[in-house]
Amino acid sequence: MRKRRVELGLSQEEVANMADMARAVYSHIEVGRNKNPSIAQMESIAKALKVKPDINFFRDFCDEMEQTS
Repeated sequence: MRKRRVELGLSQEEVANMADMARAVYSHIEVGRNKNPSIAQMESIAKALKVKPDINFFRDFCDEMEQTS
């Protein structure tokens, strides 16, 4: 998630605004403090990051969460 955000040249604040959530909420998801975001949150983030909210997006998120554990 962070990698894609950086590729797009976006700040956490910008992604959070596009995903209609508080920056702190987005940040907690991105860094792995919130390991159980809702599907709606993940879909909003995917849209903000201009990626399809498909199985690959969710798999990559899960892989990132395993690395932060």
